[in-house]
Amino acid sequence: MALATTAQSIRYIGPAAATGANNLDALNRVLADLSVRGNPKDGAAPALRRYVEEQARDLSGEAFSRFMDQLYDRLTGLLDSNDVAENLGALRAIDELIDVEIGENAVKVGKIANYMRTAFEAKREPETLVIASKVLGHLARAGGAMTADEVERLVRIALDWLRGDRVEYRRFAAVLILKEMAENASTVFNVHVPEFVDAIWVALRDPKLDVRERAVEALRACLRVIEKRETRWRVQWYYRMFEATQDGLGRNAPIHSIHGSLLAVGELLRNTGEFMMSRYREVAEIVLRYLEHRDRLVRLSITSLLPRIAHFLRDRFVTNYLTICMKHILHVLKIPAEAASGFIALGEMAGALDGELINYLPTITSHLRDAIAPRRGRPSMEALACVGNIAKSMGPSMEPHVRSLLDAMFSVGLSSTLVEALENITGSIPSLLPTLQVRLLECISGVLSRHQQVQPRTSVALSRTSSSAATLQVSEPNGSSLVQLALQTLARFNFKGHDLLEFARESVVVYLEDEDGGTRKDAALCCCKLMANSLSGISAAQFSSSRTSRASGKRRRLVEEV
Repeated sequence: MALATTAQSIRYIGPAAATGANNLDALNRVLADLSVRGNPKDGAAPALRRYVEEQARDLSGEAFSRFMDQLYDRLTGLLDSNDVAENLGALRAIDELIDVEIGENAVKVGKIANYMRTAFEAKREPETLVIASKVLGHLARAGGAMTADEVERLVRIALDWLRGDRVEYRRFAAVLILKEMAENASTVFNVHVPEFVDAIWVALRDPKLDVRERAVEALRACLRVIEKRETRWRVQWYYRMFEATQDGLGRNAPIHSIHGSLLAVGELLRNTGEFMMSRYREVAEIVLRYLEHRDRLVRLSITSLLPRIAHFLRDRFVTNYLTICMKHILHVLKIPAEAASGFIALGEMAGALDGELINYLPTITSHLRDAIAPRRGRPSMEALACVGNIAKSMGPSMEPHVRSLLDAMFSVGLSSTLVEALENITGSIPSLLPTLQVRLLECISGVLSRHQQVQPRTSVALSRTSSSAATLQVSEPNGSSLVQLALQTLARFNFKGHDLLEFARESVVVYLEDEDGGTRKDAALCCCKLMANSLSGISAAQFSSSRTSRASGKRRRLVEEV
């Protein structure tokens, strides 16, 4: 309702009727909608953009300059505030302004660049720094040559922060900046690759996990810059990186150094092509050395590395390492705190090895069933996704195993993970499509009916195909988001062969008047899609009937001529 009030204010306050104070009040309401922890209200950022564009169109040049001065003053106040929510509101507003055409673009870019310097030099909250880095990347991408000097300056500052004394929030900010500059201003960043290759290890071995995780993202972005540019220094840089990983895995290395080095090994495997082939045995030995390490983070890193090693040199992996690595993954699946990483690795491993896991499928299926529908605790979404990933990789050989898992999968209720898994399954095992269509439609019907607080209904177009459908468990509706997922799935999933117009009339049309705007939109799109599908089916049937009639007529004429 607040957003609607804001939009209404923006619509009715114009230059002819509004005073400067009224303009400022409307602006403050828009900024207030953006100044929240977590996600702002839907449409808050576009509302600011529309407001500024309306002022640019309706005000005289001098009046609009005064308006922009007011806006910049408000942003300065929000960014200087000690309230994180207000800092975030300022950054979201700045992000929206980047693409707004408001006359002197150079002035706008200069102002925004100053704001970014303030954010990185004065702020310490990780949440604020992450958003600031995204805005910086957007500015670098949109500003082009106009922002080259600012990009250069920030890259140098970030590298200095890495090379200087350890200040945790400075290191965190540095790796965020370097990642965004590598991704969005690669021409300028490319000049600093040698310095980056030497400096990044400080952050990759930092005692704080969030610094290490952001540092590996920066390393990944840098490796992609190197990969795209032909340079005789490329192999030398790769070699220096690999040497640094070995240094971080020394005999007396602390846990954070081992963990960061293993993360870096994973990126080298992913992004250096043939360079790692001659070092494959070294990498495999590293992995085997740390398989049963006492530290959980190290073990998780090793588990995530296994699919990459399998993918890198498939045949050598199958011959030399498959048995021991699968033994490790199956063991990990039994450890509650690590099972999620095991299911993720298992899905990726199936993709790397095609049919090599077929002998493991009975055991894997048992683990999947226990994790998706546990006797105690929450269902594992990673296990649910793993079913789809294995089916996608192994195709029809996975069919009997998937069939045996369907009751467990649908007992979890509707989720985006379930829908994605079903899409993977139907793409690789078409014979399961009819069964999955009916089960999913029942699930969607349950969600939509429960949200209306009536008994679940199933369209007359559907038929029950299993006795378990009668005891279907649908997860409790999680507000509008679950209903929106049901509507989006109904519109997107392959329900070919089902005419769902009656279903739409019974279960979807009611949401066209829902109080939530997002739900109304999804209901409208769903109705349009189902109508289009129905008309397409009718047209296809008419075309087929017409073609059959013409063929019969030709045959009759041919017989008569004979």
